[in-house]
Amino acid sequence: MIELAVTSIPFVLRILYLRWRGMPVTFYNVHVALFVWLVLAFAVFFTVFYYYPKSYTGFVPFRAVPVVSENGGTVTRIEVDNGSRVEPGQLLFTVFDGTEKATVRAAELKLDEVEKSFVLAQAQVRSAQAALDREAAILQQAVEVFKDQEELRIRKSAAYTAHNYEAAVADKAAAEAKVAQTQAELDQANLQLEEVLPAQRASANAALEQARVELEKTVVRSWVSGTIDQLTLHVGARASQLASSPAMLIIPDRDDAHPKRVVAGFSQVARSVLYVGMPAEVACDTNFNVAMVDAVLPARIAAIQPEIATGQVTTTGRLLEPSQFAARGEVTVLLDMVYPEHEDLLVNGSGCIVQTYDRNLGHGIMGHILGGLGIIKAWGLRIKVWIALVSGVGLTGGGH
Repeated sequence: MIELAVTSIPFVLRILYLRWRGMPVTFYNVHVALFVWLVLAFAVFFTVFYYYPKSYTGFVPFRAVPVVSENGGTVTRIEVDNGSRVEPGQLLFTVFDGTEKATVRAAELKLDEVEKSFVLAQAQVRSAQAALDREAAILQQAVEVFKDQEELRIRKSAAYTAHNYEAAVADKAAAEAKVAQTQAELDQANLQLEEVLPAQRASANAALEQARVELEKTVVRSWVSGTIDQLTLHVGARASQLASSPAMLIIPDRDDAHPKRVVAGFSQVARSVLYVGMPAEVACDTNFNVAMVDAVLPARIAAIQPEIATGQVTTTGRLLEPSQFAARGEVTVLLDMVYPEHEDLLVNGSGCIVQTYDRNLGHGIMGHILGGLGIIKAWGLRIKVWIALVSGVGLTGGGH
């Protein structure tokens, strides 16, 4: 409408001139002015639409964290409500934990049993060591007797008897076998103490830790700071384990790495005009007010998505049909507020109009003329906001 009003000035002046001269207003008298009006209107419409693209699909995106129970069970306690503020680690709700507690108790008893086995193993090592010392002493005595009999045999002493010599050999062999046996028993006791029992202890500790992890899963805590919303859970209900059916949602607080931004979709034709750093204005439904204060907020394009979403190809059992992409997708643009304090004025999920202004138009006369035409779009945006406020229907519409 503003474009038509501005470009109609020559036509209006021609009519006023004819009225002033007292001449009748006919098509013959105004056809030149009418033609000039049409030419100017076409030029202004084309220039404004091309160099100052507008989007009616802007919105303020935000994240939501679905909360589910890792262990499905009956809800026994709920510690939050809709609108509650939560911090990381804060308890949200609990489910029945009788089975998990019993598993933890059994694991603790198993670990105690293994710990007591260490005392028994240490006693077995001491007993085996004492038996080995005793058998070693017997062997030493048998060796001394054997040496004496061997010396008598070599010297062919009258005190030598074959019976005594054979008895000494047998006693020595028996003592050596007994020492080997007790040494094996000592090695077995040491193996039990130094390797088997530590492995059993590690296994029991792992089982206890796993049982405690399963018990902790019955307590659902928040991993982020934010606000509880859409709480549907109640005590006695069955907690779902499906993310598609969460017990509640947490709207996490934004950090410096995730500021409030406006995302908008522009026609693919506008891609050649849009650029990072391009100035823009944002008008969101939730910012309307009678005083028109902060109803239109200055912004800049922070990023332009290099791909068109509708062109995504995924693996399926059917070949690609190009006709599926007949509906042209949009160029997705992310905009940051020029003034950080304006971020607080943006409501998550709010719908917005985004009007951009090209500043790469040169410094010549035409550049200044094209730059001045941006005023038309700026006034047009404010008139749309005013009409939407008065009508109460919001920023509906389309096109430019």
